Amino acid sequence: MSFKISCQGATSIKTFVDFLWKKLTPAVSSTIRKNTALKIAGDIRTTCRAFNENRANLEKHILISLAEEENFDNYCQYLHNPESFFKNYIENHVKRYLSDTGSKKIKTFLQMSLHDIKNATLSAIHASTAIAKDKSSTVSGWLDLFCDHLGSTLTFPRKDLISIEHQEIKDIEFIKEAMSKALDPEMKKVEQNCLSKLVEEMIPEIQKMLFEHLCGCWKQCPFCKAICTNTIPTHEGDHSVPFHRPLILSGTLWYQTDHFTINNCTTLLASDRIFVLNDGRRIPYKTYRQAGGEYATWSITPDTSTQPYWKWFVCHFRSKLEEKYHKRLFNEGEIPDAWNKITKQDVLDDLKKF
Repeated sequence: MSFKISCQGATSIKTFVDFLWKKLTPAVSSTIRKNTALKIAGDIRTTCRAFNENRANLEKHILISLAEEENFDNYCQYLHNPESFFKNYIENHVKRYLSDTGSKKIKTFLQMSLHDIKNATLSAIHASTAIAKDKSSTVSGWLDLFCDHLGSTLTFPRKDLISIEHQEIKDIEFIKEAMSKALDPEMKKVEQNCLSKLVEEMIPEIQKMLFEHLCGCWKQCPFCKAICTNTIPTHEGDHSVPFHRPLILSGTLWYQTDHFTINNCTTLLASDRIFVLNDGRRIPYKTYRQAGGEYATWSITPDTSTQPYWKWFVCHFRSKLEEKYHKRLFNEGEIPDAWNKITKQDVLDDLKKF
């Protein structure tokens, strides 16, 4: 009779432990993936110069990369869809990182996370058993304690364990022994499973972390499409940038001509020029805020300085720009001779000073 009871107890324990680990392992895998992605995103921010400061620093590296590649289509995506371009740039960088050095680092970070979770789980098993025995708790009470102890380590809902909380297990010590014995084999399975599929699963997660860390405001100047440099996406106050660009980059023309405008908006604000809205209103650049709408949300200061970068770009891609917009660099849109003397190395050296 006692042998039969013992066998029934062993069966109950095995059923209980198998079910508990079936619910635990997905939570462990999910936590490991998140922790590993956080560690890799942190490592990228630390080791990669493009990502170790703010978005302005990232944009500098993007502009360097664009100049080195000299791909006009990539420039167009950057100019007209900057948020999408930044996301793609980050994703490609994450993929390169993972293919170059990632596999070894992923394994290291994964094992670190696994080690932490394994220790936390073992601690939860022992602590829950000690308290439950002291209070003569039931299996349900042990599960409550166990989930509470794991709460800060794993996202593991207690309600998923309702079906085993009324198991006829008289000795809580048996649970501790069975759970502890299963710990190493179960964690080994999790490690092998994570290593086989972690890289592809983590790319979007790491990209999202880096993008959110560096995103800021994405509003573009209504004249030249320069991106607001405020680091808060929904910031208060006006949008602004330290450097504006030649208006040709947004396809702007002189009124009633097919000639590009190569001036930048800060230069035009220092002049007596006007711009004409789609509804026919004529607004002096000096009082651009009177145009309302997005114009009224920008702070643009009159200035005659222009980065050499975009002067070089206009010269280098002159024919591409004329082909894209079906317009000409002519008359008031004629490129000054001084612009043609700017080399790619000049603009790269200028960017690297900041």
